Amino acid sequence: MKILEIKRILLFPIAVFCLMWLVACNEGQKQSNQNDGLEPALSQLNQGIAIDSTDHTLYFARGEWYYKQQEYELAINDLERAIDLDPNIPEYYHLLSDTYMDNYRSKEAMEVMVKAGDQFGERIPTLLKLSETQYILKQYEPSLFTVAKILTIDNEHPEAYFMMGLNFRALDEVEKAINAFQTATELNPELVDAWLILGKLFENRNNDLALQYYEAAINVNPDMPETWHSKAFFLQNNGRIEDAIEVYRQINTIDRYYMDAYLNAGILYLEIDSLQPAYEQFNIMINLKSQNFIGHYYRGIVNEAMGNIEAAKTDFQNTLNLKPDYAKAQIALKRLESEG
Repeated sequence: MKILEIKRILLFPIAVFCLMWLVACNEGQKQSNQNDGLEPALSQLNQGIAIDSTDHTLYFARGEWYYKQQEYELAINDLERAIDLDPNIPEYYHLLSDTYMDNYRSKEAMEVMVKAGDQFGERIPTLLKLSETQYILKQYEPSLFTVAKILTIDNEHPEAYFMMGLNFRALDEVEKAINAFQTATELNPELVDAWLILGKLFENRNNDLALQYYEAAINVNPDMPETWHSKAFFLQNNGRIEDAIEVYRQINTIDRYYMDAYLNAGILYLEIDSLQPAYEQFNIMINLKSQNFIGHYYRGIVNEAMGNIEAAKTDFQNTLNLKPDYAKAQIALKRLESEG
């Protein structure tokens, strides 16, 4: 009996250990099963949080991952948790505000940035973010107030003057806007958007200085199609058709998939009755992106002008196949069919 009792005493803790080991393995398997099929990055973050649920950097990283996947509610939960764990990191507030904004919750987006602005009142990137949020939500006077606060910290901050210009432009105080954008470019000549906006403001005044501003933008970033597009648009609006076409062709050497350059060049060729070059531009559009309904429509216009009526009908029909409610194509096709 004593020998049996000793065996029972020895076996009991062993049995308990085995049972605990099996339970742990089962829990681990459950965690593994939960992560099966997830993106590797997300799975790794989940595992990290399961190990240490107090690591704010992991919640921020997972919130950022959810944000990029447009899983906004999940992102908000994680970013708020990250802030609860460590409220002293401004970037957490910035991304949380962006997430609210992209989730059509602008009130919460603003509240987050106001809180961040109060908490990090001497940090210029946070104040710029607050000013930008106020500007987006058309709170122009508060945005200008925030800009003024930035300039008390650094009175030569180019992005602060850029934000000032945006607000004055929105308030239709054009002269003040121009002065602000000019100051921004003096402090930082690399601000492409400021050059482009200055060009547009002077173009609206029919002032040829606009072209110089557009060319300044091109000099800053010659690989950016939008800078060339602004110049080309100015040229075509001022009757310099051939110069504009040349710029549009230049754009497509930079970015062959920039559809607006083919479209605008084709339309300009039509205006000067250069039908074959116009056809080529619209044909390129279709070859690069067959679902581009506007390319089919304008190729139909060219085919009709060239007397290729059946080809024109096909182009107009293809336009309607892609966009059934496109009125111009409906009218054009009906007209050709009625003419027999």
